[in-house]
Amino acid sequence: MNIQFSKSHFDLNDEQKDYILKKIEHLATFADRMNDESAEVHVNVKENKMKGTDNNVSIEITMIVPHALIRAEVDGKTVQEATDLCEEKLRKQIERYKGKLHRRADSGKLMPKSTLEQLAGTQEEYVELKKILKRKVFNDLKSMHEEEALEQMELLCHDFFVFENVATGAPAVVYQRADGTYGLIDIKTSPKQ
Repeated sequence: MNIQFSKSHFDLNDEQKDYILKKIEHLATFADRMNDESAEVHVNVKENKMKGTDNNVSIEITMIVPHALIRAEVDGKTVQEATDLCEEKLRKQIERYKGKLHRRADSGKLMPKSTLEQLAGTQEEYVELKKILKRKVFNDLKSMHEEEALEQMELLCHDFFVFENVATGAPAVVYQRADGTYGLIDIKTSPKQ
């Protein structure tokens, strides 16, 4: 497993870095494929500058593993506290990751429930997959500037909004992040062959 550190306005000492490494290596024991040479882990430690909180450290850990991306971002008073909270979040996501791997055949397709029951002998061993309950189709996206899309998102009381970006002419999504700031996803479409 390849572990890379980056830091922003924060100096990690060796003890803190070792603590984070120990926690990540412990997480890798939860799933067989986490320790593959192809697995990458990106750790970003930065100073939390949000006013009104005593959490001084923000840690973001992204694990790039076969067929998935596992990520957690938390704030804490100390590096150790933030690392522990991040480990807890990642452990839950790794359990879901393991469940999904066991639900797939070698081809990568989901196995039917009946096949799983035959292989496992019982249905309780497998968690039911989340189902999509609502689907929306956008035939005609409204063309607007990013600022207009943000305003529209807030007027609708949504945490995301899909629109056609005037600047690029392509579909885009504005969204509200957990820390209250906003993000933008530009979607580049490739020509159909």
